[in-house]
Amino acid sequence: MAARREKDTLGEIEVPADALWGAQTQRAIENYPISGYKPFPAFVRAMVRVKRAGALANGEEGRLDPKRKDAIVAACDEILAGKHLDQFVVDVFHSGAGVSFHMNVNEVIANRANQICGGGLGTYEHVSPNDHVNMSQSTNDVTPTAMRLAHLELTKVLCEDLDKLADVLAAKAGQYANVVKPGRTHLQDAVPITYGQEIGGWGSRIKSAAARLRAGRAELCELGIGGTA
Repeated sequence: MAARREKDTLGEIEVPADALWGAQTQRAIENYPISGYKPFPAFVRAMVRVKRAGALANGEEGRLDPKRKDAIVAACDEILAGKHLDQFVVDVFHSGAGVSFHMNVNEVIANRANQICGGGLGTYEHVSPNDHVNMSQSTNDVTPTAMRLAHLELTKVLCEDLDKLADVLAAKAGQYANVVKPGRTHLQDAVPITYGQEIGGWGSRIKSAAARLRAGRAELCELGIGGTA
């Protein structure tokens, strides 16, 4: 396999020639071959949304010049559209509070942004993963923020599906409202109930679960980004 050589504070390391990730990601691949499970797409998207927002905010403040800002945003938009997802390769089980995955994201965005600016892979001549993609951020605020955003995305779909399930159960409860069955208490026959009552109880619990999830989602909207180490 063709490779390029990249250098970081630990020295040089070979990276696949066409990979969008860089040295720190490659070290993580070699150091943490634990489960074979790659980052969940929702978590990737959430982290990329943080990077996109960071570029826009730093551009608005004049800390990031328009060319770099636009390139980072364009790279993020490509990932959010479903491209380059195979470039997020760090095992989900790794140490360092998520630093390796965070750098995987920074390096992929930086390398793609460099390509957009006319540069090559691994050169970071236009966009740096640390100085530009990660500007004003750290793993300690980006990771918890991305976790919350991922949960917001996934629980939105889950709540909608739970609503549909509750509606189906309500319809079934009506369909079997007059069909009687023995109640069961501790494996013994008890007062008769209808299948409609039993199925209606299931639907009620599903609705309650969805309501609790929605209440929890409101708290997930409070983010710690920008004010932590």
